[in-house]
Amino acid sequence: MIKIYLYGHLKKIFDPNASLAENTIIEIPFKKNETFDGLIIRIGLNNHQIGDCFINGKYAQKTIEISDNSRIGIFPTGMRLIDGGLYIKLLN
Repeated sequence: MIKIYLYGHLKKIFDPNASLAENTIIEIPFKKNETFDGLIIRIGLNNHQIGDCFINGKYAQKTIEISDNSRIGIFPTGMRLIDGGLYIKLLN
């Protein structure tokens, strides 16, 4: 199973009643050999909707394969992380 944490206005796409103060998490079945790009398509989003994303706390590369039990954070385009997330991107 994969847990996907949604942030910003992406929450409303999957849960119209979502509160900005609460976590919005969707769980989907693991799919062997699926890349991050493939996962985005599978859940019905496109690259124009998403900004910075993380897989198990590391900056997500589009071609990385997703492993079972992954925790994925998806931020919308235009939602800025602290310092643009540069500190995280440099660590990965």
